[in-house]
Amino acid sequence: MPWVRLLCRFAHRLKVRPRCGRVEGETDMSISQRFNVVLLIFVLAACSQPAAAPTVGQVKDFATACDKANNGQRIAVTGYLRFPDSFTGSDSVVLRLYESSDYSGQPIGVQINFGNKPNQVATVSDNYTDKDLTVYLASGQAASYGTPVRVSGKVYYPLAAQDFPCALENPLVEAAP
Repeated sequence: MPWVRLLCRFAHRLKVRPRCGRVEGETDMSISQRFNVVLLIFVLAACSQPAAAPTVGQVKDFATACDKANNGQRIAVTGYLRFPDSFTGSDSVVLRLYESSDYSGQPIGVQINFGNKPNQVATVSDNYTDKDLTVYLASGQAASYGTPVRVSGKVYYPLAAQDFPCALENPLVEAAP
């Protein structure tokens, strides 16, 4: 198996010295060592799988969306999306979902990728404003700032203090009913 030899040669260059066959006079790799290498490759491949396609969540009232009972559950909440005051990432951003169009009260975070595909937000310049917000709905249509949407996502709680008590990941963004 050429890929095993390639891994072994790489390991030898790192001076790890696994028993990978006849490299510099060493003995053949044992069956258990080969199994461990194959297992490692499968684990690494499994960790790099893309997230599952987003699905519709159970509809919840905005006020109860962040209840601890919803942790890890897929829920759906209706509201208005807005950019945070600032962000640094170029792959994704945590938008804020507000219950009303006056953007008052405590928001819910929505972890969303940048792009021009469904359930993504259009990339913006460093000098963005809320009016630059364009979210691509699951249908492929674009929704701009001020458009009511229903967002489904898996509830999680941020580890560091944020301006939102919980957030939704792997979002499905639809026009509000």
